[in-house]
Amino acid sequence: MATTSATTPAMGTSGGRLAEAERLLETLEHAKTIEEGHFGALGMLITDASLCADEPALTALKDGLQWLCRTHYLDVPALDPDRREERGRVLGLIDVAHWALRRMPSGLQLGLRPGGHAARFLVAVAARPGRSNRELAAELGTDDTEISRVGRRLLAAGVVWRRKEWRSNLWDITPRGRAYLDEIGLLPAPADGDAPAPAPAPSGPSRRGVDPDPAPTPRRRP
Repeated sequence: MATTSATTPAMGTSGGRLAEAERLLETLEHAKTIEEGHFGALGMLITDASLCADEPALTALKDGLQWLCRTHYLDVPALDPDRREERGRVLGLIDVAHWALRRMPSGLQLGLRPGGHAARFLVAVAARPGRSNRELAAELGTDDTEISRVGRRLLAAGVVWRRKEWRSNLWDITPRGRAYLDEIGLLPAPADGDAPAPAPAPSGPSRRGVDPDPAPTPRRRP
C-alpha cells in the first residue's frame, strides 16, 4: 500500500491515523514476529484514536488485530513462549480497542436533553474549561450535590476530566466530549477571546509629572 507524501494525510488527523493504522497492519501481516517498536506504535495509535474519538481508525485497528491473531496464532498448532507472549499482547490490544469503541460518542447513548443539567454542564465546560462545582451550580441554577452527581456520570462516560485544585473540583472537556457535543449539535462556537484586562494603575508619576494620589507630606517637629 504505497503512498506518497503529497497524498498521505497528516498523522494528527483522523485520515492520518487511519492511513498509519493500515500501513502498520500491512507491515505486521508480512512480519515473522512483532517487535517491541510495533507494539509501541500500536499502543500509541489506539490511545490517540481513543482520546480523539477516531472511530474509523479504532475499527481498522481492532479488525486488523483480530485478523492477525487468527492467522498468526490461532491456526498454529504449537507456539513457543515468545510467540505465546506476543499473542497475549495482541489479545490485550484487541480488548483495549474494543472498549475504546464502546466508549465512542456514537455508542455512549447518554441521551442528553438540551435543557437538562448534564447537557448544560457539558456545554458550559466546553465554552470555558476549568469551571468549579460552585461556578457550574450557579450557572445551572442547582446545588453542589447535583453538580457532583452529573459530573460523575459524565466522567464515567469519558466526556469530561476532573482535576483537583486545593479543595475545589475543576472540570475540563475531553476530545471525546467535544466530538459528542458536535455530533448532537450543541458544541458552542469558539469565543473571540476575552476583552483585554485593564492596565494596572501607574505606580510612578503620571503623564503630567504629578503623582495621581500623592501621599501626605509628614510635618517636621520643631
